[in-house]
Amino acid sequence: MKKHHKRKLLRLAVLFVADALFFSLVNPQKVYAVVIIVGFVLLGLTIYALLDFLLALAERIVPFSLHTKKRIALAATLVISLLIAMQSIGQLTVKDILAVIPLVIVLSFYFSYLSSDKAK
Repeated sequence: MKKHHKRKLLRLAVLFVADALFFSLVNPQKVYAVVIIVGFVLLGLTIYALLDFLLALAERIVPFSLHTKKRIALAATLVISLLIAMQSIGQLTVKDILAVIPLVIVLSFYFSYLSSDKAK
């Protein structure tokens, strides 16, 4: 395993431990909204780290540029986080999941547009 893979795996392990501690110690029905937001941010960071690690492993099969990996990980993290947020408030339906597909397409074009502006 490469050195940067080990570093990403260590970061992921630390985030998993932090998630386990946070979510086992916090009762969402008895805390302030700020604490729930902190938990959601922590969950988002963990999802991003997991996707980043998986993309680094997948790089052995399909080579990605660093920018492409970051863009894929960010877009997937945003979509997964949106679905988790909707599910946690009881608003997630099959229609919502199907509505996310065009959102992902638009988001990927937007990220491509942003990257083309930075290249200029």
